[in-house]
Amino acid sequence: MRAPPLLLGGPAPVTAFTRRRALRASLDGITRRVSALESYPEQVAQADDRYSELREIQALTDGSDDVLDFLAHAARDDLAVAEIEDMTGQAAVIALPAPKTAA
Repeated sequence: MRAPPLLLGGPAPVTAFTRRRALRASLDGITRRVSALESYPEQVAQADDRYSELREIQALTDGSDDVLDFLAHAARDDLAVAEIEDMTGQAAVIALPAPKTAA
């Protein structure tokens, strides 16, 4: 048996239109995937650069606690020197001979 001929405006144009839309949607999807795959290496390289910078910063700050401790000791020394100088001044005042009073 032979299939009946399709008339213009019948189901054939609708089927062709539907297939073209499906093919277009598929092509658009493939295009988006290819675009994403093409940009992936650049994004990975940028992420790798940021990670390298982070590692560098961490390496630089690893010894910062020692430096901060050193600065704290230096500040403490400065405060101690100022206090000792103040006490020395007070002792000098006390050590002065008492003024003689007229009788």
